[in-house]
Amino acid sequence: MKTQTMKKTILLCTALLAGTSAVLAQEASAVAESDYAVTVDFPFTSKYVFRGVKLGREAVQPSVEVAAGDFYTGVWSNIPLRNEHDGDVTKEVDLYAGWTPKLADNLKAEVGATLCWDPSVSDGYADDPFEMFAGLNYTWGNFTPAVYVYRDFDLDIWTYQGSIGYSVPLASLGTSLDFNATAGAVSPDDGEIYGYYSVGVSLPVKLSDAVKLNFGLTYTENDLDHGKDPGLWGTAGVAVSF
Repeated sequence: MKTQTMKKTILLCTALLAGTSAVLAQEASAVAESDYAVTVDFPFTSKYVFRGVKLGREAVQPSVEVAAGDFYTGVWSNIPLRNEHDGDVTKEVDLYAGWTPKLADNLKAEVGATLCWDPSVSDGYADDPFEMFAGLNYTWGNFTPAVYVYRDFDLDIWTYQGSIGYSVPLASLGTSLDFNATAGAVSPDDGEIYGYYSVGVSLPVKLSDAVKLNFGLTYTENDLDHGKDPGLWGTAGVAVSF
């Protein structure tokens, strides 16, 4: 995408999401409970990191998700904030959907699919990665372990990932300090198999029933033979729900 077009895209997304956030923040308290929920998220990230690999530099990653019962669907995007080089792939739009049935009091399953699209390519979605996934999420006190398996049918890649989160309540501040650790293995049918891990901490700050700020810091490494570890990277953003 040309620089001028990218600037216009960033300004448009910023304006739309900022306008939506302002309207939702004003009206959220008056919205009655319904069978669905909409979340608009607008985070900044210092690096675009995906499964242990740095794909780009500073970016905004706006998304919109609609959830109804156990089902959800949404659009996620990555918009770089400066020109990329050396083959960095950062312009991306993902369409996704999933189902999260409850299996027991503290156990949920999740199955879903994601279609990735590079808007700089004019051939449409025909050759873009399509991935399906399945996983289990368990809650045990303040611990939240999870295991997932992913299959990319276009790139012929299996990914296996486990994670665990731990939340420390900060009652006096009305929030919590959320720690997480993730480890995974990426196994292409033809190519280099590699592992990765990350550890991080995040702090959600509730401004109202509808608006929440999120701050995070993560350290990531991989064992690719010719890969460069992402290292330390951070996120900061605002989410509005109604």
